[in-house]
Amino acid sequence: MGRIWGGLALAMLAGCGDAGGDYPALMPTDRLLAEPALPAHALDAAQSPETVGSMLDGRARSLAGRAGTAAGTGDATLQRRAEALRDRAGALSQQLPPAAPADGDCPQGGADCSPN
Repeated sequence: MGRIWGGLALAMLAGCGDAGGDYPALMPTDRLLAEPALPAHALDAAQSPETVGSMLDGRARSLAGRAGTAAGTGDATLQRRAEALRDRAGALSQQLPPAAPADGDCPQGGADCSPN
């Protein structure tokens, strides 16, 4: 029993060592308080916001046009597929679940088996 207590005391003393010095490392305030670095494209926006705004508006219009085209061409197809999925879900909800195998027929760790 004495060996156990001695080992625990030694382990606790080993955890108290200070390898880093007297004080913990502090956060570098010169980096925390520095002005943020701006990305390269921010300079363009600062110099001519109207140009960047018109470019963004043009991009938004092109994206909206592509999205509208993709959704518009597939509406009938999507409706047919949704109806087919609803029919399939209705048919599946009417089926009875498969009967669980008897205890003797159940393989080790089978998903359909009842726990022992």
